[in-house]
Amino acid sequence: MQNQAPTLPNPAQATGEDTAADVIPSIIVRHSRFVLAACGAFAALYAELIYFAASYYNNLSNTTLAILVGGVFLLTFGGYYLAIALPHRLLKNRFHDFSPIMFLTREWTLSVIVTTLLTLLTLGCGIWAVNGDLGAVGELLRSLALYGLAGSILLHGILLYVRYVRYLYQRELHQSYKIVTIAGVSVGVALVLILYLLPFDLGRMGGHEANAGFLALHLSIRDVGLIVTTLFILFWHFTCLADH
Repeated sequence: MQNQAPTLPNPAQATGEDTAADVIPSIIVRHSRFVLAACGAFAALYAELIYFAASYYNNLSNTTLAILVGGVFLLTFGGYYLAIALPHRLLKNRFHDFSPIMFLTREWTLSVIVTTLLTLLTLGCGIWAVNGDLGAVGELLRSLALYGLAGSILLHGILLYVRYVRYLYQRELHQSYKIVTIAGVSVGVALVLILYLLPFDLGRMGGHEANAGFLALHLSIRDVGLIVTTLFILFWHFTCLADH
């Protein structure tokens, strides 16, 4: 009987993540708490916007307002979770048909489509809530466009980046200086957006209209909420890059 050379295990397989069907698993597998927190943060931003618009530009009853805001929160929470989970569920069996980065880019594209549709659906709810008031629709468009971009680029983009870097770590294909450079650029872009957002909103505060205080409160909640959400996502992605 001929002796056969022992087969060395694949390091990625040893982690239980590298299978024929799921080489780059969904981020939900390891970081479900982060996903729930991120979805909750975006859902809260969407719901607060609808609450502000419906209260500031219309006079809905408390019951109708509560149902509307609660419904938008549940809708956006489920929609953001779906935007993370669904693309991988649909595409994971086709991993070997593409390069790893193209596979992840296709998932990101589907995530962006779901996020965009969700944002448009929320806009429809907002237009109904303000009874088609053009000033209110403009306010909704500005904020929802900002939230949609933040969800598509910041959240889904960071998730793609972390998953790809983890894939490279497992195969010892990573180059540290590239990872650090991209991480630094992402922080720089986030800071530029924050510095642009704050002066714009500060210029709208302190007016003399009847509900100027309510508008200022909404803008403050929006800005602080976006900043905290951005820092939370960036801090999480730094911890993921360090944990390898």
